[in-house]
This record gives sequence, C-alpha cells and structure tokens, in this order.
Amino acid sequence: MTRIPMEVLHSVPTTLLYSLEAIEADLVQWDRILKLQCRNGSISDSPSATAAAYLNTNDEKCLEYLTYIVKRFQDCAPFLYPVDTYERCWMIDTIQRLGIDHHFHKEIHNTLDFLYRMLRKDGLAWGSDASVTDLDDTCMGLRLLRLHGYPISSDMLEYFRDDEGNFLCLKGETHKGISDFFSLYRFSQIAFPGENILKHAKKLAEQHLMKNIKGHQAFDKWAIKKALHQEVEWALRNQWMKCLPRLEAQEYIRNYGENDVWIGNTIYRMYNINNPKYLELAKLEHNKLHSMHTEEANSILLWWNSYGFDDPLITQLNPKEIHLSICAALCEPKFSTARITYTKWNCIESMLKYMFESHHSIEELKLFSHAINEWKPSLVQVLPTQLKRVFMGTYDTMNGLAIEGKDVQGIDVFPYLHDLRKKQVQQYLMFREVKDKKQFKNFEDYVHQVKRGIAVAIRLVPAMFLMGDVAPDKVLKLLDQKSTILDYLDTYIALMNLVTEERVAISLYMKEQNYSVQEAKAFLEEKIDETFANLTQEYLKPNNHISHFHRRLIFEHGRIFRFFLNRSSNDPIFDGIEKIYKQV
Repeated sequence: MTRIPMEVLHSVPTTLLYSLEAIEADLVQWDRILKLQCRNGSISDSPSATAAAYLNTNDEKCLEYLTYIVKRFQDCAPFLYPVDTYERCWMIDTIQRLGIDHHFHKEIHNTLDFLYRMLRKDGLAWGSDASVTDLDDTCMGLRLLRLHGYPISSDMLEYFRDDEGNFLCLKGETHKGISDFFSLYRFSQIAFPGENILKHAKKLAEQHLMKNIKGHQAFDKWAIKKALHQEVEWALRNQWMKCLPRLEAQEYIRNYGENDVWIGNTIYRMYNINNPKYLELAKLEHNKLHSMHTEEANSILLWWNSYGFDDPLITQLNPKEIHLSICAALCEPKFSTARITYTKWNCIESMLKYMFESHHSIEELKLFSHAINEWKPSLVQVLPTQLKRVFMGTYDTMNGLAIEGKDVQGIDVFPYLHDLRKKQVQQYLMFREVKDKKQFKNFEDYVHQVKRGIAVAIRLVPAMFLMGDVAPDKVLKLLDQKSTILDYLDTYIALMNLVTEERVAISLYMKEQNYSVQEAKAFLEEKIDETFANLTQEYLKPNNHISHFHRRLIFEHGRIFRFFLNRSSNDPIFDGIEKIYKQV
C-alpha cells in the first residue's frame, strides 16, 4: 500500500481507479473519487470499483451503471465494460491478418469511422467512455486508420514518452509489455516522411522485442496466447516493407489462437477477437484462392511455352515465381485477370530488359526497336530466332490485352499501350548505348539512367486496365513516368538496384563524396528508407485521381521487388511462398 501514490489516485484518472475496491475504504476520499467518474457513471469502467464507490457514497450515477451491467449480463458481470474501442481494433486487425478482410469492407469502414470519432489528442482508450488512454490501443488504432486512408498524426505518441524519451503504455507503469511494444513496432513501419518519432519508436520497439525473443520472455501481460513468441519473431524477420500480405496470412493462420484467453481481474474470452469461425473461414478462403491461383498458373505456363520462352537461350526467368508474388500481394478473386496480365507483362519486360542489356549486336536491337515502333512482325524476320520469339510474344500479348482493356475501359487502349511500349524500348536502347560507352557524368546521372530502364509504367499499367476501375484520360496521363507515385517507385527500385547490382554507382558516389564503401552503402540505405516513406504516403493518403486499387498495385510492386531482392537460399519464407499453391 505504501507504493500507491494516494494523491495521484485522487487527482487524475489513472489505472489505479480500475482496482479501487482493493484499497482500504478508510484511505479513500470518496468525494474526490467521484470527480473522476466516467461519463457512463462508472469508476474507470470497472463494475467492481464502481460497486465499491457506490457502497461508500450511494451515488446515483454509480447505481445506474451497475443496474445497466446487471441487466446486460444478467447473472454475471465482466471485470471491465465497455471495451468497445479495444475490441473493435483487435477484431479488424485479426480479420486483416487472417486474410479475410475483403469480405467485410463495409463493416470495417463503419467500424473505423467509429474509431476515428473516438480518437483524442492523447490517443485511444480501451472504451468509448474510458478516461485513460494507452499506447497499445493508440498504436493499433492509428495503424489501422492510416492503412485505410484516414488523416492521423503520429505526434500524439509524445503523450506516451517519459522524460528520457522512452515509451510507456500507461503513465507510471513499471513493466514494459510485449503486446504494446509489438503494436508500436507495427505502427512505426508505416511512417510518413519527417515522422522522426516513429523512426525513434521503431528502434526502441525493435530492441525491446528482440531482447525478449532472445531471452524467451515473449509473454503478454494482457493475454495468454497460443504463439505470441512466433508472431513477434516472424514480424521482426519480415518487415512490412518487404512482406507480402498473403504470406503474412499464411503465417497467422498457423499462429492464430482461436481459443486464446485474456487477463484482467479474471480470465476471460473475447469472441469477437478469438473465434474458431474466423479460423475456419480463413482456411476455406485459402483453399478457394489456391484453386483459382493454380488455374491462373496453368494458363500462364501454356502461354509461356507457346512462344518458346522456356528456351534457356532466351531467358532463365521463371513465370511461376512472378505469378506467386502477385498472388501473395493481390490475392482477391476479382483481380484474377489483372494477376495474369501482371505476370505476362512482367515476364515480357524482364526478357526485353535482359535482351537489350546482353544481346551482342546493337544494330539488331535497333531493328527490333524499329519493328516495335512500326508494330510490324515482318520487320523482325531477319533477326535471330530468340529476338523473333520475344517480339511475337510482345506483339500478340499486347494486341490481346488491348481487346480486353477496351471491354473494361470502354475505350481503345492500344494507342496508350503502344506509346508506352515504344518509349520504354527506346529507353532500353539508350541505356545500353550509354552504358557501353560508360558515359556517366556523375552519380545522379547514373541514378537517372537506371530509373529510365526500370520500366515501372509498362509493367503495371496493363494490369491496371483490368482491375475493374475505369481510368479516365486524365488518369491515364497520371499513370505514366511523370506520376508522383510512379516516380517514387522508380527511385525506390533504382536505389535498391544500386546497392545490390550497380557497383559502378557505388564507386562514382565514393569518388564524389570521398566516402568509404560502408559510408556509401549507409547513405544509399537511408535514401531507400526515405523513398519508401514517400511511396507509403502516396499510397495511403487519399487521392482523387488515382484509385486505391491502382495505388495498391503500384505499392505492392515495390514490396515484391524488395521481397525478392532480400531472397536467400536459407530463408524459410521463400519456401513458404510455394504454399500459396497448396491447400491447408
């Protein structure tokens, strides 16, 4: 009892009020306690604390709250009520992590509207009438709201920092938990440019979680969970910027505790968060998608083999790998045609890029480019077999896409696609000529040249035509190389290429800045993180021109690239991607 700050108990709302019934009645100044009463008449939403207050004050508001609880729950009472904010946050998060959220768009939107209304300058509390906010609910709520395009600020996290800059779930607490820092860590990964508090939070949360994982101390103070250790460990290994959603769903299906229990004054269940029906639906959904994705893969392989692309002299590319990646990023049934188009067009683009980088004859590449400009198969008949196959695959696939695109968009999309095609082939040719002559003025010029060869627009726009959203002419103009979000994606991929493949760029930068290899790479890694923050903001902020689905495809393409860039033979997650084609 000597450790309880009695003046604080009577002065401001804290979680001490939640256990008021445990404090000797003679030590409590009940008239002051009533001044801290919640709007619903309770003391900190606690029936037991409210009962203690009523027994010592006969307060009518306390009685009204207790009467409501008895009528609502009949022969029992929860230890805390309401928990409507907390329950809604974790319910949405659970549904999203299990990969079944696309069935509940309307319900999720309505629930997020409620959470946004409950958001205060000092964060979110566990219930709509609660007086005390906490880091766990606040980070979970802010993360969900930002992911769905609501305008929120990370500045409110300052409320949960102590004088030394550390984060606390509740002011005055003496023990850091796992759940609250896990929520902080997950929120920190969707930082926008300039949000230094989230950059700082990510570092602290990561350190705290890793320490507890290594010490086998990943135990939650709020719940008894089936596999919290595995959840946290997997999230630390697979950061949001390089994690594909369907892979996360597969992992969470394995770790989800449908029978988890929660800890308060009692052990209790929360059926809107932990429910066997959720898991059943998630498994059914996975198996349904498995069948659809397998059919898509079979049709892609038929297309691939029909043009002889399985010839190793043409490419070592594996179309199944590209299809797996887009299935893991954009899994919903309504995007089936878009996934097939994305796979085909990224295969073609990768072959073209490789061909312009490696084919020995510049003159033959110029003739190939001329044939693309004129769109005449007859012009490639004098070229080697490999080049003819690539041209015909490009020619037939784009003509077929133009027909499909017209059916969805209601306009002839061929002129737009052909214009993109001509421009990108010209970029490949120019980059090859510049690279052969080694005519790079400086580091910035090298980056610019690399960006021109990345071909983001032509890799993505064909699939966008088939995603269901009609793209007006003004939107088509935005979805080219001048689009802000595509420019950030270009830069993001270019910078990652420089770190892993373009050693010349590193040398140029070292020479210009008089940097060591380590300093140059550190600079590039920082630029990559900054660019990803810009890309994240462009994706998540509301946009009246480019639809959410189109922005999502652009963003997921960046995550797909980062995912495979970090690929290593001994990383089990790359074995896991094959399970997209397997039932559970």
